[in-house]
Amino acid sequence: MIDEIQKNIEQYDTIIILRHQNPDPDAIGSQTALATMIREAYPQKNVYITGIDLPVLDWIGNMQNVSPETYQNSLVIAVDTANARRIDNNGEYKTAAKIVKIDHHPNVDPFGDVNWVDETFSSCAEMIYTLIEKISTFKLSKKSAYSLYSGIIGDTNRFLYAETTYQTLNIAAQLAKTGIDISEISLHEDEMSSHVARLEAYILDNFKVTDSGFGYIIIRKDTLEKFHLADGELDHVVPLIGRINSVNNWIVVSEKDLNRFRVNLRSKNVSINGVAEKFGGGGHPLASGAYVCSMNDVHALMDDMDNLNKQKENI
Repeated sequence: MIDEIQKNIEQYDTIIILRHQNPDPDAIGSQTALATMIREAYPQKNVYITGIDLPVLDWIGNMQNVSPETYQNSLVIAVDTANARRIDNNGEYKTAAKIVKIDHHPNVDPFGDVNWVDETFSSCAEMIYTLIEKISTFKLSKKSAYSLYSGIIGDTNRFLYAETTYQTLNIAAQLAKTGIDISEISLHEDEMSSHVARLEAYILDNFKVTDSGFGYIIIRKDTLEKFHLADGELDHVVPLIGRINSVNNWIVVSEKDLNRFRVNLRSKNVSINGVAEKFGGGGHPLASGAYVCSMNDVHALMDDMDNLNKQKENI
């Protein structure tokens, strides 16, 4: 599979690297690192990274504007994206000559002409690092290492999550060996604005926990607007409820538009991606997301999350 990816990278003069909507450090870290690796190995190629620019993650890398015409006769590589409808693109990518998918989520939608999907990796950034080990023309520079380390600690929550393995730590050590400032990266991922801090206080004051250990908070649009969050800042608060020792799984529901709710699902040990998929979303067993369009669906999803814990208690 990696040999096929290498052949495609060598074949095309124009390469466009995409990632999912509402990007996280792993999405942007994988995207920018891969672009850096290709540019350094093949300086004659035109390599672009694109998607909505998220200021809170600009410290990892900035996006570029790509015209619709550029996609024609190009190679598109989509990283960290489980299904086609989550690609942060208006559909221009469909005119590309070839599409490669590199992802570590369950392979619910093999939308690429070439699909390298492996759930054993803690992050897509780990997969991108593996390309350096397998493709002789790729070298590890400080610039690509910075992006990859950002992605790995982003998706593992600084090695907190169960997906962290010996391989994860070994790769992180190799990245740190380049001389990147790992403390600076961790501080970037840990810091928050005063707006986020006030939202965390609101959540801690208003979240609920059921008898089964299901925690939840529903933040309606009028309430969310009071915190004046920048795009992407809401993601900082998603792990918060899980720090409570009586919580086993939890959701953060935010009303993005009138009756359009983003639901972030998390769990400590009960698989929740099946619930996300039932409501049109998806993700990892312990970290998933979905969008729903009514409070009835929100409450139905909440019932399913609560029932997961009850079912575990009866095993």
